[in-house]
Amino acid sequence: MAKKLLLVGGGHSHALVLKHWRRRPLAAVDLTLISDVSQTPYSGMLPGHVAGFYSHVESHIDLPRLCASAGVNFVEDRVIAVDPERNLLTTQQGKQLSFDCLALDIGSTPFLDNIAGAEYGIPAKPVPQFLSAWQALLQNIDQKRPEKFTLAIAGGGAGGVELAFNVQARLAKLFPAMALDVQIWQRGATLLPHHSAQGRKLIDRLLAKQNITVLLNCPVTTIEPEFFPADSPLTCYKLWSDDHWRSVNSVFLVTQASSAPWLPQSGLSLDGQGFISVKPTLQNYAHRHIFAAGDVATMIDHPRPKAGVFAVRQGKPLFDNLQRFFLGQTLKPFIPQSQYLSLLGTGDGKAIALWGPWASCGHCWWQLKDYIDRQFMEQF
Repeated sequence: MAKKLLLVGGGHSHALVLKHWRRRPLAAVDLTLISDVSQTPYSGMLPGHVAGFYSHVESHIDLPRLCASAGVNFVEDRVIAVDPERNLLTTQQGKQLSFDCLALDIGSTPFLDNIAGAEYGIPAKPVPQFLSAWQALLQNIDQKRPEKFTLAIAGGGAGGVELAFNVQARLAKLFPAMALDVQIWQRGATLLPHHSAQGRKLIDRLLAKQNITVLLNCPVTTIEPEFFPADSPLTCYKLWSDDHWRSVNSVFLVTQASSAPWLPQSGLSLDGQGFISVKPTLQNYAHRHIFAAGDVATMIDHPRPKAGVFAVRQGKPLFDNLQRFFLGQTLKPFIPQSQYLSLLGTGDGKAIALWGPWASCGHCWWQLKDYIDRQFMEQF
């Protein structure tokens, strides 16, 4: 009887597992992918998609098609519980699926518990909901044609900064007559605190050049609706940071990452932030038959930021170790690189390159980023 391998989530690591499985399947293993979306976004292209450089098709992986090409079952559903002792998982639609081995690559979402009225904001993840809200916002602006528009982005990490550049570029291009105010609200004293001082200086200069306002030491604590002020055809919100507030038309939430709410009840070994703790083999510390990769996983021995580059790099090692697990072979450790090249698109045909203490911006870096991203997507 065939063994059962379940992949939960259609993230970058699992997309690569499916690609390699297509070439090297195990006849004695029945593989199923469970994902709550059929079109999974590629994070590297999403800011460019927001800016209008890439279509939805170019920036998303068709999971049913990829599964069919690899001889893999596809189930469109959301997992809401895992029982690692009984080897069962439960889905939102009420299904219970058994497994011999399980891998999770379900990403993360912004942490919103410390923002009162967070339901009035637009979280950057899950991506499908964000893109739907973004398109609705563009249509609303196009219909109402306001004289001015203020958009706040809560979170000044790499994701928030890159989103600010691309949103500003798209809105300025589509609505050149509209007075535009894009703001970044950052909890800490600097943007991109995990990057170099040289990189931060370059980014500060480019943000100022694009008239993107940066508010430091300003965590968003409350969002309150103001509805329709007399001088604006659009809904407004009061955005509070402690006892200071500003009036804005929309709020994008790109705060620190948080994990799935059902994980604490799963019995899996987790880190202090609720992410799945894994060994260098990508196995959970408490359950050797359960693997995790991407944002939902924390490599305890080699901690790294929640960045798509690591999910991509984990894809092949995850595939190899899943195969070794079923073949009864010794698993091999994956050690992520300590430094990596960050390429942040600025929405104007340029990109910022960050590597250790070094930083640069130019058209050549966008060309490199575009080439890397298209090469990645061509695999699927």
